[in-house]
Amino acid sequence: MQLPPLSLDPDTVSLVGRVCDEAWEEARSRLYLPAGIDARGLRNFVAIRLMAAVAVGQRDPERLKAIALDALDA
Repeated sequence: MQLPPLSLDPDTVSLVGRVCDEAWEEARSRLYLPAGIDARGLRNFVAIRLMAAVAVGQRDPERLKAIALDALDA
């Protein structure tokens, strides 16, 4: 998935970082990923889904988290 260039204000960058971290922690527990496993590709997938939602204007933290996690259920 290719994202268009984004220009985000500092508050949005902070929001995206926080939501991405929260979504990733929940994803790890849902998928029972051991601490030592290399899951960078999966984490990147979650981040890309999150950024795609931000690119179209979504800013609600709970909705963003749900979008990121729904990608794992597909």
